[in-house]
Amino acid sequence: MLVDFVNLVAPIALAVFFVGMTLKLGRWFVAVTTPRRWRGLTTDFIDAPTPMSIPAALKAVLLDPVTHFYMKANKTWGRGYVLYHMAIVTEVVGYSLAALILIPRILFAGGVPDVERHLEHSQNYSPANLLAMIFGNGEHLQAQFLFGDFAPIFVSVTWVAVILAVLGNMHLLITVLRRRNAAVLGDLDPAATGIRIKGRRTWDRLTVRILIFCIIWTELLARLNVVPGIVFLHALLGLTLFTLFPFTYLFHIVYNFLALFYATRRRMTRTIA
Repeated sequence: MLVDFVNLVAPIALAVFFVGMTLKLGRWFVAVTTPRRWRGLTTDFIDAPTPMSIPAALKAVLLDPVTHFYMKANKTWGRGYVLYHMAIVTEVVGYSLAALILIPRILFAGGVPDVERHLEHSQNYSPANLLAMIFGNGEHLQAQFLFGDFAPIFVSVTWVAVILAVLGNMHLLITVLRRRNAAVLGDLDPAATGIRIKGRRTWDRLTVRILIFCIIWTELLARLNVVPGIVFLHALLGLTLFTLFPFTYLFHIVYNFLALFYATRRRMTRTIA
């Protein structure tokens, strides 16, 4: 029943995702393809700031917001932010690798495992089975097919990511449930001593947090073989989150590499002082 439902909604969900991504990235594409002339740094400033190196710019973009704001404003959120993003980057890379490896395997290997029936070789190219291969890449059958001799290393690394995801998402979920999202609970600097902001509970963040909570725990149960077939529920939840990317604040994950590039370049040229 669940497998049939995943097969039904997967094409629709992917179509919605690609339409949303096209609309979201359309403005960026237009900006990139529009001819512009780089005027360079102005030479008229008195005591103009010196350009930053790449390591210094990366530190300013990636680490300084955490140390200067998140950990001071809300330590629970700050810890969760760090742990969760360490996990999600690893997980997304793992899913991406699984998808990239799966495509040529389908084209040239002439068969894939059947996750539902636990067969090492089959011609089951249904959306549900392929999604179970990608989202269940930490299970023995899928990992062995996708990564071969590197499967134990991949599984070990992603186990660390899953544990970090559990800890990080629990911190973030508790923060949202206590209405402390965007709250300032500590002194940011001497000028802001004593200033506090209660925070708020936004339904989109609460919904996404609960969805991610379910995704993490279904992955744990799938890896431990506690509930048979739960990998398909995990794949369905992952597909749901994947579809929501262009339409929620989660879009920053998809856009993150572009944002990191531009933010680092702006720091290097001291466009941001």
